[in-house]
Amino acid sequence: MKITRHPVGAPCWADLDTPDVASARTFYGSLFGWEGLQLPSGYVNFTLRGEKIVGAVELREGQEHSSGWSAYFMSDDLNATTKAVESAGGRVLSPPTKVSVAGSAAVYAAPDGAVFGAWEPDKHPGSGLVREPGALSWFGLSTPDTDGAKAFYAQVFGWTAAVPPAGGAAAHLTFVGGVVEFGAVTSAPGGEAGWTLHFGVEDVDATVAAATALGGTVVSAPAEAPGVGRVAVLRDPVGVTFGVVRHA
Repeated sequence: MKITRHPVGAPCWADLDTPDVASARTFYGSLFGWEGLQLPSGYVNFTLRGEKIVGAVELREGQEHSSGWSAYFMSDDLNATTKAVESAGGRVLSPPTKVSVAGSAAVYAAPDGAVFGAWEPDKHPGSGLVREPGALSWFGLSTPDTDGAKAFYAQVFGWTAAVPPAGGAAAHLTFVGGVVEFGAVTSAPGGEAGWTLHFGVEDVDATVAAATALGGTVVSAPAEAPGVGRVAVLRDPVGVTFGVVRHA
């Protein structure tokens, strides 16, 4: 689905921090059909059918431990979002910072340690396609404190969370004014909290096979997720985790 303006609180962008951007361009380009447009700064915008989808930046030597996909949620006032994060018990990892004429970004840690960002747009409104093959389509939060996570994001972004009618264990998330669930909170007792970004695909099983042929590995084999569809979790060739989904 093409989108020109993301609602406040909605997932709107993602960045890949990787020690090997060239490898990422080859892997994700082959898997999802993305094309990479490198800016003078070295930042890469991945596009699909001419629309910006996500970005990538190469980590400096010694930062390999920071590899991963980061989700950004829409804000119409980053200063207010920052205050809301702190008021709800979160921490500011990177304060609101202007990113050229594109907009402003901030990065936070929720009380459970899960890292996420917020984006206040100027010239760059965020992902131009959502919830379709090759585009951001589902956001899974794994946390040892599901009740705390639901309360935190409700306070910061106004999200609502409810167990889907199908009876799945996950609490599905909806942003203010949203009619389609965009993600879910699942329990990870004793585990590390974090977001897993899922990209839409036409055929989950075929995509998993393609990913492994390209040097990726399988974390969770294709399976049906109640109220969501068919999903799988993978790692790219440098070990970054991501998911794929075909919505029911």
